[in-house]
Amino acid sequence: MDWNGPAETSMGVWERPFSVTRDGDTIPGILWMPEEPIGPIPLVLMGHGGQSEKRNDNGLALARKFVRRHSIAVAAIDAIDHGDRGAIRVTEDPAGHPDYIALWKRSDTFDRMNADWSATLDALLASGRFDADRVAYWGLSMGTMLGVPFVASEPRISAAVLGLCGFAGKSAVRGRFGDRHRADAPNISCPVLFMVQWDDERFDRDGAFELFHALGSQDKRLHAHPGLHADLPAEGRDATREFLARYLA
Repeated sequence: MDWNGPAETSMGVWERPFSVTRDGDTIPGILWMPEEPIGPIPLVLMGHGGQSEKRNDNGLALARKFVRRHSIAVAAIDAIDHGDRGAIRVTEDPAGHPDYIALWKRSDTFDRMNADWSATLDALLASGRFDADRVAYWGLSMGTMLGVPFVASEPRISAAVLGLCGFAGKSAVRGRFGDRHRADAPNISCPVLFMVQWDDERFDRDGAFELFHALGSQDKRLHAHPGLHADLPAEGRDATREFLARYLA
């Protein structure tokens, strides 16, 4: 793991960009942690939404709360072709960025991202800063599209937040992830909190319920809130943070 710039500290939160190299590919990330950590601390791996990047506003605010309120570190990386790894950005085109559409039609997207996250986790744990028995995953929307295969494949994940995703709706028919999720979801065994927006215009609630039902976890629960895909309220985000903090305590 290489540091890509100096650390910055804000109100007790230490933030520093890093990168991990895997098979010649550079994976850029950001780490947030307490300014003065005591011993190996818990770690949350945070996946960002589609057509976004690792240091998006919502993710930044959530990461800082994990650090300040729970002394839990957070690491985020850019997904394939997003942020510092490609051209995908937010677009006004209702069809989405063309590179984003193409991402879901490629056969290697999930396996590449699984390997990226596992290599990142290897590097972070090798630093000795984090407790290998207290690692969680947080990812909604595209963070779930990519997160379901990763959590299913990574036994070091002890709890996960997933959701804003499912098997039906206009965003669910773009590519291969429905078939992949049906195969991978039953292999998830850690505790899961699954978030649903009742009026989601991208993923129909029935398809979200189907994905939740497919999760193999014996300890799983679903929270639903009224509103569109992007309208998850602060109460819901706080619930996801408190859920992971409880399991990582």
